[in-house]
Amino acid sequence: MLRNAANDYLALRRAAGFKCVDIAELLASFIRFADGRQERHVRAATAVAWARLGTSVYRRRRRLRTIGIFVEHLRAEDGLHEVIPSDVFPGASPRRRPPRIFSREEIRRVLSLADTLGPPGSMRALTYRTLIGLLFATGIRIGEAVRLTFDDVQPDGLVIRRAKFGKSRQLTLHPSTHAALEYYLQVRRRVASGSDRVFVSIRSSPLERRWVLLTFQALCAKAGIDGAGGGHKPRLHDLRHSFAVHALVRCGAERDAVDRHMLALSTYLGHGCPSATYWYLEQTPELLRDIAAACERLPSGVTR
Repeated sequence: MLRNAANDYLALRRAAGFKCVDIAELLASFIRFADGRQERHVRAATAVAWARLGTSVYRRRRRLRTIGIFVEHLRAEDGLHEVIPSDVFPGASPRRRPPRIFSREEIRRVLSLADTLGPPGSMRALTYRTLIGLLFATGIRIGEAVRLTFDDVQPDGLVIRRAKFGKSRQLTLHPSTHAALEYYLQVRRRVASGSDRVFVSIRSSPLERRWVLLTFQALCAKAGIDGAGGGHKPRLHDLRHSFAVHALVRCGAERDAVDRHMLALSTYLGHGCPSATYWYLEQTPELLRDIAAACERLPSGVTR
């Protein structure tokens, strides 16, 4: 009963554009736990006992919250499922890890080091230089980049297919970015491969994001570039954050300009809603200082 209900719930969430990878794993784990107790409905005590198996306070809260939302869905048709308490695991909510914003000079250093990648005679150096440069210049997700095919590179830009929430979008490219990508494709098309992916490994198979991450972090280490916060390494997603922050800095501090630019940036990045893009304001000290200065210049009592 619970298994069928979970499958229906996940199908509904996925139809709305959510991937539900972690949620599916958590629900499957909870259902196995409940099956061991021969329970056909969700019991609050069982949910709490299962959640306590989490390895940290955050994971325990995450596990219990996942079941709580699932129960809210189930109770619309069956009130025998018990409401899950929300105050079992008190503590501060985890803070979103701040991104590492790369400067243009830092990216130049990383790209220069990418040119030294071996083995000699392979196109690995050019592949990583182009891929890392593309991530920084466009802000596309690494998953979107490694899924690019030849047909996705068009004269007027890139087509991003099967993006987050199942959406597709068209991206214009700066002429220098387009030229670099076209040069790479001239070399790439001479490489025999059974794949039409733009970025491939030295074995001519589609490039895997985990190898891209390891290579990127190794290049950053050689360049003396750390991640945000103590002990953290840079992430590929930091390149997306960097693109967004640099784009916001260029738009100026006027509120109308920020609003117009934010909507365009949200569309370009493929965010589900502009509010997800406004978070980047918190990570843009230059823009925040400019906005604060602009606010101070407003007459007292004036709002916009």
